[in-house]
Amino acid sequence: MFRVTRAEEQAVRLIMRLAIVAEQLTLSELAEAENLPEPTVAKLLGMLRRGGVVDAVRGRNGGYVLAASPERTSAASVIRSISGEQVFEYPCSEANEEPDCPRTQDCGLRPVWQHLGNRVAEVLEQTSIADLLRREKAASNNLQTLWPLAGK
Repeated sequence: MFRVTRAEEQAVRLIMRLAIVAEQLTLSELAEAENLPEPTVAKLLGMLRRGGVVDAVRGRNGGYVLAASPERTSAASVIRSISGEQVFEYPCSEANEEPDCPRTQDCGLRPVWQHLGNRVAEVLEQTSIADLLRREKAASNNLQTLWPLAGK
């Protein structure tokens, strides 16, 4: 099952907070606003900075700002900054050195996993932080328009 880790979810929340205030925030301000421990926020911001999602402003009045506008920052870029390149993994993917599955050739399940992984990556790549700031109904309608589910 595809799961978003706690660290990924916390990182998305931090980025959404920076997008909402649209100005520089300190580590402690972000920690307080999101009710997270400062060491956790420091670790996540370091990963987000290395991933190019946030910029650190040094100095006495330093803090963190988004590296790009919320419209140009994808949910996928935030998640990749925390967890690496793969957004969706499955047991028989090439990313696993030793697949959990004994069927390494001609398996009908592998294309299903690959297709699902590609769709998850596509949705996250095309979902911006600005999209996440919409009200729930508007966000849901937007997703249904972009990626309609059968029967809805």
